[in-house]
Formats: sequence, C-alpha cells, structure tokens
Amino acid sequence: MRKGLLVGCLGFFLLATSLWAGGWNNTLMGCRALGLGAAFVGVADDPSAVFYKHIYTLPNGYTAESNYTTTIPQLFLSYKASDRVSIGFGAYVPYAGGGIDWKENDLGFPFKSYLGVLSLTPSLAFQVNEKISVGFNLNFYKGYLNVRARMEPFGPMEGDEVGSSLSIGAGVLIKPNDKLSFGLSLRAPTKMKLKGTTSIIVEAPEIGQVKMKLDSTTQFNLPWDLEAGVAFRPWSNFLVSLSAQYTMWSTLDKVDKTIKNVPVMGTIQEKEVLNFKNILIFHSGCELMITEGLYIRGGLGYDRSASPKESLNFSNIDVDKFTFLGGIGYRAGKITLDFAYIYARGKEREKPVISSAGFPALEKYNLNVNILGLGVTFHF
Repeated sequence: MRKGLLVGCLGFFLLATSLWAGGWNNTLMGCRALGLGAAFVGVADDPSAVFYKHIYTLPNGYTAESNYTTTIPQLFLSYKASDRVSIGFGAYVPYAGGGIDWKENDLGFPFKSYLGVLSLTPSLAFQVNEKISVGFNLNFYKGYLNVRARMEPFGPMEGDEVGSSLSIGAGVLIKPNDKLSFGLSLRAPTKMKLKGTTSIIVEAPEIGQVKMKLDSTTQFNLPWDLEAGVAFRPWSNFLVSLSAQYTMWSTLDKVDKTIKNVPVMGTIQEKEVLNFKNILIFHSGCELMITEGLYIRGGLGYDRSASPKESLNFSNIDVDKFTFLGGIGYRAGKITLDFAYIYARGKEREKPVISSAGFPALEKYNLNVNILGLGVTFHF
C-alpha cells in the first residue's frame, strides 16, 4: 500500500512539475514597447513587477485562486560601432517567468511552481542602405524550474532543475520613408533539457522519516516564433503601430519527465501530452508626444490560448486574454524614464470532467494579470 501511494505521489509530482503553460509566451519586452501595446517590431526598450491571478473552479462549485507575484528584470545595451553597424546585448525572459501558488485550503495540499527561461542575447545589426536594415542574434537560454508541494501521507517535496540551450534569430526593418516602416523578426526553435534533483520526505510511523534526494530531468521543446509589424507616423508627434505574432506551439506536444533510482521502483519516466496549438497574437498601440521629451502611450492586445481543453489543469491555466496597455515616457538630457501598466483579462474556459461521485461535471479556468513596468534608459 505504501509503495502504491509513493507511485501515485511521484506520478502526480512528475506531471505537475512539468510546466506552468498559461504564461509560456512572454512578449512583454521593454517599457516603451509595453506602453505601445507591445506592437513594437515595426518601430525595443524594459518591465518590472508582475502579478498573476489564476482562478480554478472545481467540479463541486468551489472556486480557488492562486496569487503569484514576481519581478522580471530586463537589460538591453546597444552601441553604434560605425555609420552602418550596431552591436547589442540583451538579458531578458522570453518564455514563462511566472508561476502558481496554491495554498492548502485551495486544493487540499500546498503547491508552488516557477518556470523561467532566461536569454542572454548578443546581436549585430547592419544598415544595408537608407531604407533597409538587417539584424542577427544568438540566444543563449538558461532554464530554471522549481516546484514545492506537500501531500499526505508524505512530507515536503521539492524539485530544482536547471538547463541550457541555444537558438538563433534574425530580423529586417524596412523604411520606405520617414513616416512608414515595416518590421519582421524570426526566432528559431530549440530543445530544453533541465537537470537537477527531486527531494521527497516519506513520513511513516512504522519506519519513521525517510528522506530521498533523486536525480531528475525535464525535457520540452521551444517553438518557432515569427512576428511582423508596421508603424506609421501621420504627424511628427504621433505614432501608430500594429503587429501580429505567430508562434508554432505545436512544437510543444509533450513534456518528458524522469526521476532516477527511486527505491524499489527504479527509474520512473512520465510523458505529459500537451498537444499545444499554433497561435496568433495581435497588438496595436499609439504614442503621442505632449511636449518635447514627454510622451503618453496606449494599446490593445489579444492573446490566444495554446492549450486544448484536455491539457487544462490546476498547473496549466491557459485562456484567451484581452490586454489593455498604457504608459508615460519622459526624457531629460541623457536619461529617459518609462512607466507602463498592463491589465490582461482572461476569457473563462470550461472542461467537462467526471466527478469523484461518478457524475458529469465542469471545471472552470480563468486568468487575470496585472503588470507594472519601470524602465530607465541612459543615452551616451
């Protein structure tokens, strides 16, 4: 019986640690870009404190909320090496960067999870002529996964894993005239493999407390990402921008999890089938210069969910989101300050399930996000 409970517990832990998929796609880069509705590829700059609120309604009608607060710093540097060549560097989180935090009275057990993929990105841009510029970059990814939980009759469980990978990217900016510009960017896929340990404490009266620290791995694919945008400046003090982003999340069809050398059971391997869909994300924004150096910005966005109904669960709350974005920018001399605020409201989804009593029931999922961003730019 104890072995069966341990198998069930590990199986749950294997799947639940896999990901936090509702926030895989992180398109929020730079405070000026945020204020412009994230429609920035046709026009690149910094966000800060992020607050996620996940809502999960169980089949019995009980509603649980997971509140998760985190900070996502970003750094961007650029240097004009010559009239035609610029070099740059970025440190940011293009995927995930958020988590879930369920309390014991929400699900019957505490469960906290974080997943983030940091990118260290050197870049090179070349101005072909007055109308066309091209750019290339390398993305050195570093992934981090941390999961903490506690389930009776076991004690605390924790998983810590890290891993790295490499991807490439390219882009082009076309400016037919001073009022109009078109942008296109491409980011190539890659495979992430995270390695670390999974620690489990078994508490049993007949044997006392047994601590296990086991080697574990998590593997998943990151997608192709293509974004196109246009920016138009009808007047010298007013900018309008639109963008569409196509992300091939079908690449992320599954997450493979392995825990090695489990007593009695040996190596346990589990596969969480996700079958994510390719999605389109739309953004629009505008910027108005009030006076020299002072700007106000606003924008709208629509972010499609990538998860099919069967992939929804308390660790993957993925819904369509409507985003409302705004910001203020001020430049004084060699320093620019940018402030941005974003509110994303989810569209509730339902998943038919069979309740513990054997009757048809519905689970409901939703997600609301509030983001505050503060960016500081130094001009040399």
